[in-house]
Parts: sequence; structure tokens; C-alpha cells
Amino acid sequence: MLKIYSIFSLLMSRYRNKTIYQALLLAPIILQVLVAVSFIAANYHDGIDAFVVVIRINLIIYLMYCVVIVPFAYAISIGLARKNYLNFFTIIMGACLICFLLLVIGYLIFMGGLPTPFWKLFSNPIFYFVTVFVGVCYWAILLGLKRRDGAVNKVKS
Repeated sequence: MLKIYSIFSLLMSRYRNKTIYQALLLAPIILQVLVAVSFIAANYHDGIDAFVVVIRINLIIYLMYCVVIVPFAYAISIGLARKNYLNFFTIIMGACLICFLLLVIGYLIFMGGLPTPFWKLFSNPIFYFVTVFVGVCYWAILLGLKRRDGAVNKVKS
């Protein structure tokens, strides 16, 4: 019974605002490093130019993530954390919701309209993989930072 309660308390626990913000900033870095390494490995024959271009593009994507996604995700996460609903499932659902909204807005801006069969907008499996992967990274980093903060608080007291 105690083990079930500890798992439940781990899933439904309070997080500090600073911990949520740090986890949001660190969440996409793992995926970006994997993508950068794969692009650099695929274009190794181009030399240092490919390396510099990949690093610059990754920095631009990360800055866009920080400007566009982090404020919305932070607001959603703070709201869920205050109600004690910030857990793995709500993080994945929130990540999918934000990515769906950005996909629709991006499609409207860059293509000028939505596709005629609307479901084709969401038919790319890579989209779901990236969304869920970043959501899982956010959740894992959030738990790691919470444990670290808990260990620091125990040492201080």
C-alpha cells in the first residue's frame, strides 16, 4: 500500500515555478542534439561548413521554441501544477495540444490555408514522435529537478 501511495504522490505532486521553467528550457535539448549529430554525421564530407550550418539552424530553432512555445507551456504547466494535475499524461496531452495549434497556425501562415482533407494535416507519424519525445523529456527532467530540489531542501534543514 505504501508503494502505491508513493508512486501516486510522485505522479501527482507540486512543483516549484523555477523547476517548471528550467525543465521547459531543457526539454528539447536532447532531441536537438540527436538531430544535430545525425545531420553532421550524414554530411561529414562537407567539412566544417555543414557543422556550422547545423549548429546555427539548431540555435534558431531553439530560440523559436523559447519565444513561441515556452510561454504557453509555462502557463499551462503552472495552471496544472496549482491544481495538482501536472503529471505524465497531462504533460503529453498539453504537448500534443500546443503542437497541434502551432501546426495549424504554421500551416495557415506558410501554405495560405488548411489542406482539403483536414485529417491529412495530422497524418505524419514523425510529428507524434517528436511531440511525445519532448513531452517525455520534459516529464523526466521535471522529476529529476524536483528530486534535486528535494535533496537540497533536506540538506538545508
